[in-house]
Amino acid sequence: MDKNKYKFVFEFAEQFLNKIINENKLSNSILERHLIHEKFSDIQNINRRLIRSLSNRNMMDSVIGFDKKEKEMRSILFEYNPNKILDNYKNSDELLEQFKLKFNLQNIQNKRSLWRKFSEGIISGSEFMASFADKDDFDRFIKTFSLNKYTKAALPMLLSKEIKGFGFALACDFLKEIGYRDYPKPDVMLIDIFHELGLSKSNEPYEVYKSIVEMSEVVGKDAYTVDKIFWLIGSGKLIGNKSIGRNRDEFIKLLKVKLENL
Repeated sequence: MDKNKYKFVFEFAEQFLNKIINENKLSNSILERHLIHEKFSDIQNINRRLIRSLSNRNMMDSVIGFDKKEKEMRSILFEYNPNKILDNYKNSDELLEQFKLKFNLQNIQNKRSLWRKFSEGIISGSEFMASFADKDDFDRFIKTFSLNKYTKAALPMLLSKEIKGFGFALACDFLKEIGYRDYPKPDVMLIDIFHELGLSKSNEPYEVYKSIVEMSEVVGKDAYTVDKIFWLIGSGKLIGNKSIGRNRDEFIKLLKVKLENL
């Protein structure tokens, strides 16, 4: 990909986003707040984020309602301690039964049940997390993949095989949300923008992921920052339930014209 194109698109995206923020009479500091990201504190905190990421899959968020049920979730999942989860639930069926009793769930025997898939993801995810002694052990594991963009991409691929329900994009979501800023999430929003603008070879998540990482290297920003700039343009969702509206289509339309005249 042409490095000048990456640079031009990113700089336009920054200007576009700041303009919308100003038009909505919001301080530019709100953008800075979105770009600050704290790293995980312990294995339980990491496992909580893993489970939260699992609930972001397709329609799961509306069905599972993780945020609304967090108090109950903490109790059922022993404060997200992976070893305690595995000690108390021999398999995903036992965990599913506990969810059924707690939340009065119906029709969960079907193999396509989202609650069943959620339970399977929690057990397999906890098995993975239980293999690490502590957060430092986990951090060392992550850093073994940090050689280049190809080895970094191998990590979410590995996670997608180890944890049921984790595709490539959700694995990236998990990694970036626990503080690893080299892992952008190629979700629908970014896939649309990068593919429509010809920034990625295809709309396949892996290709879009690579393009985001390449852009971050060109513009001298980490991948988390690049991800967030484009995601905010597309979603319009800001901290504190504020919104600047969805601007994906307008952004793509304007940029296509500008790119044609380059």
